[in-house]
Amino acid sequence: MYEEQVVSDFDQVEALTARLVGYEKHISEPRAEQAELVSRLDRMQMDLGDGYQDMTGLLSATLDVSYQTATRLLGVARADHGEIRPGLRSGRFGLDRAFLLSRLSAMRPEDGLWRQAAEGYSLGRLWGLLDRLRRVDSARERFSASDRFLVMQPSLDEDSAWRYWGQCTPWDGHIVEEALTRRADLFPDLPDQTRGGRMADALTSLCLDSLTTTTGGGCDEPARAVTVAEIFVDATLAVPTGGEAGVTMSSGLRGGANLLEEVLCAGKVRVNLITGEGPVGSSAPAPSVPPAVRRYVWFRDQGRCSAEGCSSRYRLEAHHLRPRSEGGDHRADNLSLVCWYHHHIAIHTLGMQIDPDSPIHRRRLIGWHTTGPPP
Repeated sequence: MYEEQVVSDFDQVEALTARLVGYEKHISEPRAEQAELVSRLDRMQMDLGDGYQDMTGLLSATLDVSYQTATRLLGVARADHGEIRPGLRSGRFGLDRAFLLSRLSAMRPEDGLWRQAAEGYSLGRLWGLLDRLRRVDSARERFSASDRFLVMQPSLDEDSAWRYWGQCTPWDGHIVEEALTRRADLFPDLPDQTRGGRMADALTSLCLDSLTTTTGGGCDEPARAVTVAEIFVDATLAVPTGGEAGVTMSSGLRGGANLLEEVLCAGKVRVNLITGEGPVGSSAPAPSVPPAVRRYVWFRDQGRCSAEGCSSRYRLEAHHLRPRSEGGDHRADNLSLVCWYHHHIAIHTLGMQIDPDSPIHRRRLIGWHTTGPPP
C-alpha cells in the first residue's frame, strides 16, 4: 500500500512538473515577440522621443516590470546572434538564458563554446563563464578609480536619519564588503534584523574602532569615545510633544527622546534650551558614570556582556536600567554591562529594554521601550 502511494505521488509530481515546464515554454514565445518589437522601437529611439533616460527605463515603466527584467529583454532584442530569439520563441531556453547568451555572443566566442553554453551549462555556470571571458579595459579601469566617491547626507525631513552612498574600485569594494561581512557575522542575532541592517551596524562599529585606541572593553581603558554632544531643545515644541519635536543636534539632524536617552546613557550631553525668541540657557555637560563605579560594574559582570546568551567583550558599556531621562542615576545596581551591539542596536535603536528582575549575569531583553519626556 505504501509503495503504491509513493508511485502515485511520483506520477503526480511528474505531471505537475511537466505542466510547469509547458507553461514556461508558452511564456517564452510571447517574450520573443516582445523582443522583436523592442528591437524595432530601439531602432526608432523611442526612449528619446518619450523623454526617458534610456530604453531600459522606458520598458520598465511601460511594461510595469522590474529594471532587471527590462534589461534582459533589451539585451535579447539587441542580440546579433541569429539563434537567440528563435530559441526563445521555441521554448528551447528562457529569458534569463537568452539574455546571458546575448552577452556571450557579444564576446565573440568560438561556435562550439556558444552551443555548449546554450545547451549544457546551468545558469550559474554560464554567469561564471561570462565573468571569466569579460575583458577589463585599462582606460576604463583608470576612469573607475578616478570616479570613486563617498557621500554622507543627513536627512532633515521626517525620516530623521543619515543616508550614504558611493562608488569605488572593484578591489576596494571587495575589501569593504569583506570587512563589513566579517564584523556583521560577529554580532548576535536580534528579532527581525535584516542582513542590510547588520552591515550598516558593522560600518558604524568599524568607524567607532577608528576613534578609540582599543577595541576591548576593559575597565581601565573603556573602548568608547566620550564626547560632549550639543543638543538644542526648543521648549515651545519639545514640552507639549514629549520630546518628539524641537530636538536638534548641532549638525542639524533632528532627534527625539530616544536620542537624548542614548547620549545620556553612553556619554555626555550639553542641553541648550531655546525658544522662538532666542537662547534661554545651557546646562553643564552631564557627568558620565564615575570611573570607580564603572570598574566595579565591570568586575561584578565578569568583564563580558550580561545579556542572556551573549558573552561578547566588544566595547562593553554600562547601561542604565532606569533611564536617566526618567530619574535613573549612576549607582551600580542601576547599571548593567552590555556589549556595544546590544546597547546601541537592541536597546537604544530597536527600543528593547533589560528586565530589571532578570539575573545579573543573564539579563533578558524584553518588549519595546517607549521613552519618557526629555530631561
